[in-house]
Amino acid sequence: MQIIGASWLWVCDPNFSILKDSALLIQEGRIAQVGDYARLVDSHPKAPSVFYPHCVLMPALINPHVHFEFSNQQNSFVYGSFEAWLTSVIQQRNQVLRHAHKSIQQAIAQQLKSGVASVGAISSYGLDRTLLANSPLRVVFFDELIGASTPIEPTLHAFQERHALSLQHKSPTFTPAIAIHAPYSVHKDLAKRVLSTLQSPVISAHFLESQAELEWIEQQKGWFAHFYKDILGVPHPKPLYHSVAEFLDLFKNQRLLLVHGLFASKEHLKYAKKTAQLTLISCPRSNRLLSGQILDLTPLEKLGIPFSIATDGKSSNYNLNFLEELRTALFAYQAPLEELAIQLVLGATWHAAWALGLNNGSLQTGKLADLAIFNFKGKGTPADALHWLLHAQKAKALYVGGELAI
Repeated sequence: MQIIGASWLWVCDPNFSILKDSALLIQEGRIAQVGDYARLVDSHPKAPSVFYPHCVLMPALINPHVHFEFSNQQNSFVYGSFEAWLTSVIQQRNQVLRHAHKSIQQAIAQQLKSGVASVGAISSYGLDRTLLANSPLRVVFFDELIGASTPIEPTLHAFQERHALSLQHKSPTFTPAIAIHAPYSVHKDLAKRVLSTLQSPVISAHFLESQAELEWIEQQKGWFAHFYKDILGVPHPKPLYHSVAEFLDLFKNQRLLLVHGLFASKEHLKYAKKTAQLTLISCPRSNRLLSGQILDLTPLEKLGIPFSIATDGKSSNYNLNFLEELRTALFAYQAPLEELAIQLVLGATWHAAWALGLNNGSLQTGKLADLAIFNFKGKGTPADALHWLLHAQKAKALYVGGELAI
């Protein structure tokens, strides 16, 4: 049992409640009580206590979509268009993935420094599995399924073996899950076999990241015809799905993270929300580098679809600093500033926790004690979220399950 308090406490509930000189009673890794710091200390005189003056205590941040395996990438890939980038990934990925362990460790350290305690890690090869399982992070580890060719059995068996290795690491801080790479890269029969034979508490999928992807699915033409025929050597290529809806039907009633969605229409989003338990994940720096666009939040707001921010990987970003990603979103998205700042904070806590199926992301009784403390002289008003986003550089302290991680 311990008591952790600060000058300001952000509950990160839907009302964005702010408490002054408050604290948490932590017991067995969970929040047992929320209240005034002095009263909690008086009520539990034997409990060790710490108070962080001129600081904000908030739920630890959550980066729901990150590719750690590409952390070694600096200038190997081409930016400016999704098509040029994807071609360069095919050509250069083996070189980038070589000797990646040190870079992955550095990327993990950068998450912790940014106040991130939980991640949705997308793993294509399993290179990051052991490093993440042994890290202080709380990890939802998505083994990513990629495979467009037939017969599907060789790819299916290889994926089953890879996912079995992840299941061996399952623990309270490491949850194996499944990602379906994208509509243009996973054969529907393969996806159906995997999702029908393997249980996943949550599913992640890249979704309509480029105009070329949408054109390929809906019009059966465009750049992806060239990609499959001339780059991958597939004769007479055809789309793997007859429609966007057919792809989304893979995820009926599932907890689902759709990543990017830049070229999704209102009808696509409406269908996705009806089909699955949906959260949309936006990666603004990655989107700017690859597609030259930023997500329009208006349709999400009108449809009541929650969204969260993520860094993506260094395959399409210059670092994995989550605080910088949030600041980029603050400047990029067209929305009232103070309101957007609160949305971004809740997206990185409350909504991201729900998206990943984690029992954290809010300072409420019964939640996991995943906490971040930042130096911050607040005023106890909604504008505090904006000023924190503008100035936060690193966490002063980070707790995962009530244990000090940094």
